Amino acid sequence: MPKDDAKYDSLHQLTTHAQHLNSIDTADSTAMPKYELMSGALIWSDETNSETPVYVIWALRQLFAYRTRMMIDDAEPDNAFWNQCVTLFPNWIGFLPVRRKPTPELLAEFRRGDVSTKACLRQIEHEIDAEDK
Repeated sequence: MPKDDAKYDSLHQLTTHAQHLNSIDTADSTAMPKYELMSGALIWSDETNSETPVYVIWALRQLFAYRTRMMIDDAEPDNAFWNQCVTLFPNWIGFLPVRRKPTPELLAEFRRGDVSTKACLRQIEHEIDAEDK
């Protein structure tokens, strides 16, 4: 794989930076969940830090999305990518069970972000359609 292509390979990035992610093992009691547009998922600000490379943050989006899906479906992990990452960096705070437990607060935060994003996309579609007429 060419060097630049590796920057966009999620598993490569997470494997390469597993030690860094594993060291992010202490939850910040003030960290609050927020809806992250690019993954369509909930994230907490303490799941990365200033030393986390942007390519790793991009790679984490797949985990964020899967974790949020588990929360919405109230399901246990059953995904090879997720399981492989848990093996690579098991102490990462993003794997804390409380961060995928479907509480009313987490579900409401997800819904707010999801509904807002969908409404914005519909508005953009309407504006594009209006310009095409």
